Amino acid sequence: MVEPRHRSSPTPSCEEDAPPPEDAGPRIRAPGLLLLGAAGRNAGKTALACRILQRLSARLAVTGVKITTVGEGSARECPRGGEGCGVCRSFDGPFLLTEERDGPPEKDTVRMLRAGARRVLWLRVHRHALRAGIRALLEALGPGTPAVAESNTARTVLDPDLFLMLRRDGAPAFKATARAVRDFADRTVVFDGTGHDLDPRALDVVAGRWRLDEPPTAIVLAGGGSRRMGFDKRSLAVDGVPLLERVVRSVRPFAREVLIAANPADPPHVAPGTRTVFDRAPGRGPLMGVASCLAASTGDRNLVAACDLPDVPAPLVRRLLEEAFTGDAAVPRAANGNIEPLLAVYRRRLLPDAQRLLAAGEGGLRPLLAAAETRFVPLEEYGTSALPNLNTPEDVRAYAARRGGPPPDGDAGPG
Repeated sequence: MVEPRHRSSPTPSCEEDAPPPEDAGPRIRAPGLLLLGAAGRNAGKTALACRILQRLSARLAVTGVKITTVGEGSARECPRGGEGCGVCRSFDGPFLLTEERDGPPEKDTVRMLRAGARRVLWLRVHRHALRAGIRALLEALGPGTPAVAESNTARTVLDPDLFLMLRRDGAPAFKATARAVRDFADRTVVFDGTGHDLDPRALDVVAGRWRLDEPPTAIVLAGGGSRRMGFDKRSLAVDGVPLLERVVRSVRPFAREVLIAANPADPPHVAPGTRTVFDRAPGRGPLMGVASCLAASTGDRNLVAACDLPDVPAPLVRRLLEEAFTGDAAVPRAANGNIEPLLAVYRRRLLPDAQRLLAAGEGGLRPLLAAAETRFVPLEEYGTSALPNLNTPEDVRAYAARRGGPPPDGDAGPG
C-alpha cells in the first residue's frame, strides 16, 4: 500500500554512510527501471534524473522514485551524528512507501515532480527489510511502468534495465555503498558541477525497457600464446594487413573506444587510438581478458572480437549490438547449437559474474554466457554456419583455399 504524503522533511541520503546489506538471494528483475547511483555527495544524481524526466515526460508517463536505506540501530541516533533529519524516526515498521505530492522546492522528490514525473514514490526502508521493501515498490509501480530511481544499495537486490553510477569530477574516492555496487554499473557518468558527460537523448524507453544508445566499447582479445600456430598469429598478414590490425579496423567503426586485451609478458604492437589493457592474471584464458577490459570499459555494451578472426561481418555485428539492448549478452549461434563467444557483445554489468567465475577457476566464456540473460543470433541468417578463425597453419591454408588465393603471409607451418 502506498500512503499519500503531502508534507515532509527534505529527503535525506542516509544510505551514503551505511554499509550495504548482506543479501545472498537472487537479484529481482525490474524491467522498466532506470537506477541512478552516486559515488559520493554532490554527484548530480537528482539533476540527471530531472533532465531525463524533462525530456521524456511529454510522451511517456514516467514515475520518479527515491529510495532511502536506513542503517540498523539508527532509529534513535542519526548515522551521520547529531539530531539528523528525522527520517530514521519517521516510520515504525520495516519500511514505509509513500507518494510524495508537495514540499519544499529544494526537496529531491519535488524536483522530480516539477521535472514532469507522473508521480513520485519515496521508499524508506531498514537494511534488513530491503528486499521486502523493493518488492512492495515494484508492486506499486506495476508491470511495464517506466521509472527513474535513485539508490546505490537497491542494486544489491535489484536487476534494473540500466544502472548508472554518477561521480563528481575530481572526487577522491567512492563511498561504501558505491564501492559495493560499482562493478554492476553499466556506465559511469561524470558530473563537473554544471553538466554530465552523458547526453540524456541517448536514453530512451523502447518496448517497455530502458536503453542507452551510445557507441559500444570494442575489446580485441590479443593475449593468447599462439601455441598452436607456432608463431605470433597477431602479425599474420591478411591482404597485406597484420591480423590484429585487421580486426581493429573491422570493429573501430562501431566503437567509442578500442581496448586491446593483452598479456603483459607479450604486449602487442597496436594501432594508434587504441588502449592496451593487460590481463590482471596472465594465462587464465579469454574470460580474464574480457573481465579485465570490462573493468576498464567506459561503455555499457562491449563488442568482443578475437584477434584471430580474419572476417568480422558488419551486418552480424550490428544485429548483436541491437540484441544486447534487451539482454546481458548477445552471441552468434549455428543451427547445430554451437556458439561463437569470441565475436559477441557483453554488457559491463557482467563484470561481477565474470569475477566470480574466475575465482571458481573458470577461464572460458561459455559459463559466463550460461549465467547471463543471453540473446542468440542465428548465423544462418548471415549466410554461414561458422566464423573462420586462424589458430593453426591448417586453418590458414583452409581459409586461403576458400578464398581462392595464396595463404596469408606468415604461414610458418609445413607445406
